[in-house]
Amino acid sequence: MSRYDVQGRLELEDRIRATVLPEQGRIPMFTYTDPAVYELEIERIFGRTWLFVGHVSEIPRAGSFVTRTMGEESVIVGRGDDAVVRVFLNACRHRGMRLACEDFGEVNNWRCPYHGFTYGSKGEFLGTFMGAPFEKVAYPEGLDRAALHLVEARCETYKGLIFATWSKEGPSLDEFLGDAKWYLDLIVGRAEMEVVGYPERWIVPTNWRLPAENFASDAYHTATAHSFLQRLGMVKGADFGRDGYHVDTGGGHGLGVGVHLDDQSYFPAELAAEYASNLDDDQLNTLSRLKNLHGNVFPNFTFLIPNFIEVDGQRVSGAMLRVWQPAGPNKTQVWSWHFVEKNAPDWWKKLGKRMYTQTFSSSGMFDQDDTENWEMQTRVSDGALYRDEDFVLHYGMGLDLPTLAKDEFPGPGDVYDGKFSEAAARTYYKVWRDRIVQEKR
Repeated sequence: MSRYDVQGRLELEDRIRATVLPEQGRIPMFTYTDPAVYELEIERIFGRTWLFVGHVSEIPRAGSFVTRTMGEESVIVGRGDDAVVRVFLNACRHRGMRLACEDFGEVNNWRCPYHGFTYGSKGEFLGTFMGAPFEKVAYPEGLDRAALHLVEARCETYKGLIFATWSKEGPSLDEFLGDAKWYLDLIVGRAEMEVVGYPERWIVPTNWRLPAENFASDAYHTATAHSFLQRLGMVKGADFGRDGYHVDTGGGHGLGVGVHLDDQSYFPAELAAEYASNLDDDQLNTLSRLKNLHGNVFPNFTFLIPNFIEVDGQRVSGAMLRVWQPAGPNKTQVWSWHFVEKNAPDWWKKLGKRMYTQTFSSSGMFDQDDTENWEMQTRVSDGALYRDEDFVLHYGMGLDLPTLAKDEFPGPGDVYDGKFSEAAARTYYKVWRDRIVQEKR
């Protein structure tokens, strides 16, 4: 369907309203790979929502930058000569040529490789003799420098995480994250953190929403999809993924907090003082019981502390940040960052990198399990596009379960005992539906 087919789009919105019913635990399969639904997502979600684009440790100095993607548009995430982090559309204002063709770098300015228009680190079009070659000859009437400023997104940070949005209005990043901040602190705010190396990238033939929702809500699959853990004696039983809490923080964000009953924290004792200086008492107590943490910030930013595994006599985990970058209705580019405390002891950094590589990197054991499932789901969705009757998926797990009281778990949001629930997935799809369909006239 063409994006300019107004009647067709209105009919699609009516179909989504009538069939996407997360309140009842009902999600139709066609929504994952329908090209017309994908167009709505790119326009109304990725064109208007806060999106994760990097971490401040990736651009430590003035002039350093990385190139990332928002929706289907390349952007420059850079630190200006005033030390401010900004995000620009990666396109020259003259003919739209891409300015930064590298994945990362450090520059004094950006010069278009097509006609040589040049921009400063704050996005400003530079003056005579710098802004455009032969400017006085080519433009004797002069150029409107303000009009040639790079297109700039709204940009804010939270605990080193860089987010941007094309929406000029709407909630602040703090408001957007809401109660999810309390849990994000456990992975990105517990200490001074840094990205290790450069993000891995690879393509998975799946719709972007399937893995995002998986990390937001689905601990149930671990007993079957990752059953090798029990067979290898790495966990106590097939239901290891249930222990802990399922959390719906609202706003489409969701997560699972896995806990252990041991007396000691699994995190390095060498970092205890730094953790205590960054977390409140409730967060610190939760961290001391933590054995895993998985979650997703709407729409496609995933964070993970994988299950702790004993290696060389040390319990260790390899933290991960990830973006499920849409590259079409049935293709996703995965961006994956390994993340660690800057001041951590060498053994924690070394073994953590090893665990990240073995579990959730492009070659990781868990990723091989998961991506095969998501690929097969996407193929089923492709087939569902041609069915006369909608193939509706069941999202009713925990639909009538009560939430825990504050004295049973200190974290905010709707918290459920045990991680086997689809409450966060239902909220995820409610937010998704309400973003891509306009208010009915």
